[in-house]
Amino acid sequence: MPILSFTTELEAVNSMLGSIGLSPVPSVEDTGIEDAARARDLLRATTRGVLTRGYDFNTDDGYELAPGPDGIIRIPIGALEVDAVDAARRLVVRRHPAGDMALWDKDGLTWLFTNSVPCKIVWGYEFTDLPETARAYIGTSAGRQFQQGSVGATVLDRFEAEDEQRLLLMLEKREAKSRGANIFRNNPTIANTVSNRRY
Repeated sequence: MPILSFTTELEAVNSMLGSIGLSPVPSVEDTGIEDAARARDLLRATTRGVLTRGYDFNTDDGYELAPGPDGIIRIPIGALEVDAVDAARRLVVRRHPAGDMALWDKDGLTWLFTNSVPCKIVWGYEFTDLPETARAYIGTSAGRQFQQGSVGATVLDRFEAEDEQRLLLMLEKREAKSRGANIFRNNPTIANTVSNRRY
């Protein structure tokens, strides 16, 4: 019995190409086909744009960022957004003179830290590291943009705005369910109440 697998980046790109009547490509890397490269780049840009919203699957709360030997807290590779958990601390991400993106203390006007800083980090994962609900929404959103940019008309309807909206609602529903579960799990009082409940 066949088992369906997650949508791959190649499948998403080929679906985008098919929406304007082009043949599929064997790889998402350089194939020499301009439309294929454009579809791939648009898919990746859409992925990044969606992930910056900060969903439960790509967000860590209380992630400790530690200063290096030089006292600088460098931003980890793949972090799209970094905010200090303590809202009273005015910390922002800036490019350090040495070239790395790092935390800047606006109150102390310094790059130097002596202790770790708990942060909320939104990660920019690759398409193939996402849950299927996110892949489906991103693929459809990128496909609609690609189709409109290529055709400039609504004659081709493989990617409809209604489909995009429906998939966004599915993603948001999954997000609400995930965040709701985490609220129960991460709140000791609620978790204790639920675990002691008799049914």
